[in-house]
Amino acid sequence: MPSLDTPTRKLAAIMFTDIAGYTAQMSKDESKALNLLKTKESILKPLIKKHNGTYVKSTGDGSLSYFRSAIDAAICSVKLQEATFEDDNMNIRVGIHVGDIVFKGDDVFGDGVNIAARIESIAPVGGVCVSKNVYDELVNKEGVDGVTLGLQSLKGVGRLIEVFGLRGDKLNEPNPKDYQNNKISVHSDDEVPSVAIIPFRNKGKKEDEFYAYGICADLISDCSSAGLIRVASLERVEELDDIPIEEKVKQLDVRYITTGTLWKMGDKFQLSIELYDTKESKIVWSDRWQEGWDNLPSIKGNLSDGLLKALDTQPKLEKKIETTNIEAYEYYLKGMYTFEKKESIQDDKIAQGLLQKSIELDNNLLIAKFVLGNIYIDTGDLDKAMELFKITIKQGKEIGDESINVNQGIGRIYRLKGDYKNALKFNMRALEIDEKLENFLLKAEALGEIARVYTLMGDCEKGLDYSIRSHKIFQDLESKWELGLSFHLIGIIHWFMGNLDKAFKNSNRSLEIFEKVDTYGWVIFTSFGNLGLYHFSKGNYKKAIEYLEKSFSIQKEIGHTGEMMLWVVVYLFLSYKKVGKKYDKAEIQTLIEETEHIEDFISYHIYLLLEDTDYFEVAYKQVREKADNLEPDIAAKFLEYPFPKAIVEEWEKNY
Repeated sequence: MPSLDTPTRKLAAIMFTDIAGYTAQMSKDESKALNLLKTKESILKPLIKKHNGTYVKSTGDGSLSYFRSAIDAAICSVKLQEATFEDDNMNIRVGIHVGDIVFKGDDVFGDGVNIAARIESIAPVGGVCVSKNVYDELVNKEGVDGVTLGLQSLKGVGRLIEVFGLRGDKLNEPNPKDYQNNKISVHSDDEVPSVAIIPFRNKGKKEDEFYAYGICADLISDCSSAGLIRVASLERVEELDDIPIEEKVKQLDVRYITTGTLWKMGDKFQLSIELYDTKESKIVWSDRWQEGWDNLPSIKGNLSDGLLKALDTQPKLEKKIETTNIEAYEYYLKGMYTFEKKESIQDDKIAQGLLQKSIELDNNLLIAKFVLGNIYIDTGDLDKAMELFKITIKQGKEIGDESINVNQGIGRIYRLKGDYKNALKFNMRALEIDEKLENFLLKAEALGEIARVYTLMGDCEKGLDYSIRSHKIFQDLESKWELGLSFHLIGIIHWFMGNLDKAFKNSNRSLEIFEKVDTYGWVIFTSFGNLGLYHFSKGNYKKAIEYLEKSFSIQKEIGHTGEMMLWVVVYLFLSYKKVGKKYDKAEIQTLIEETEHIEDFISYHIYLLLEDTDYFEVAYKQVREKADNLEPDIAAKFLEYPFPKAIVEEWEKNY
């Protein structure tokens, strides 16, 4: 049993009441004002009890109570206004919200309480205002009616809440015209909403930087996965860190931009946010407010909720607060920040330790396991990543949390290991979940990953089909950076199939996009690599060297490793060999040792480079195994593609 001093959380309907103008009445006639308050309490408390509520405390002329349901709270509020309708001095206002409240001792506080208080403050005298989640529970009840006041910026609490005023014979109905000042103009154009979320500026100590960074990273992730919306990636935003906001918006090709500040002061966070519409040249939402230390895990969720409402985007799956363990969440934010800002290999270890500590404090903090698993993949520890992801899936099912979809991560691990059957199975699961949640961005990514798997299995036509489906979603999202990647993938598949002109065309499209939007060359190496492969296949070795060296140089500069690096180095060194230029055999051996699984066509070209027949034997066995696992007609097509055909013909000729 938790002690009375241990905070606990629960969802409840919170009701705030007050008497408008009470302070003025108190200054005129203190005795009359106190009698007024006493009368109000004598009516209110029995009503609260009758309607399954709990009276918590008075707040001067106000009161705080909570109920087991929104219906109970609403009926109680209506009965209160009816009971005091004839008293011209009572002037009661009521606000109701269903939200998270924190119990500590005999008191309650938290996000839900703050919102209910702010809704009460904008209610008309003799009226009742409620949040949308309350109204949704009332709307089908007989005798309940209301008027929408639109999406309101509840100043000083950093929230956007759709507010309704209740109607009734003895209720003062609010006039929507009186609520225009704080009403938010919701995105209503046919265009897909696009936004760049700039990491909040840390106004506190340097060591507190991780709060602002981590919250914004999660905010970007939440908004990106919410549906038909385009959100600039954190990597792209950070690449453009040193340029003016106006130029940044142009480079990111977005309509909306969000900026803000965060300042940790003792056990409080002071925050500000501004959402700006560049098309209309106006501020959509602006606020400054404070959050208590206990609300740290909910800050990101409240911000994403507000942004998505303003951008008229509704996530299919309601986001839950990741944890109530503040310390665990803090370790998670530190771990993510350390990894993303790493300056050495040692930082990977530090990040892993911080995330492991977070998980120890709250084993159900799935987002920490998701991030830790991806760190394991990036550092080459695929087995650890696999173990962690499988635990995450099991726990997600047990606690009913589908928001952390690690199936694609598991599929990627299986692909890197060369286990395409399982890679396909888990990526299909990821696709199914993304379609169910209408997570368009992740759906497009899953389709692209499935395209890679089918292509590596030998079914390039199916791979091409899935890559085009992925490409279409990126087009609909008007997401240029991802479009560049999808052109790259389509180009690679055409290269596998021997359609060199189509490979060249798509690779050029990819390069054109990246030259415009990838100012600092983060992924432009993929386009250079593709064009290098094209020229190599055409026998234009000098031209191949030009592009492959560019790709190699960029990957070296950003510390990129993995399969793409191996591909580029193999074909670069083969091109060197063709023109009589020396190359470093030790470098290729190091990359081979670091790569979990090497594809047949790469093994074949390593054989041509190093003249080691062991690689040729591996390549032939892989080709035969792929062909044996395909349907006869698909296998026949596969064996006619340039590399499988060359491998089989050389094997049959010499062995």
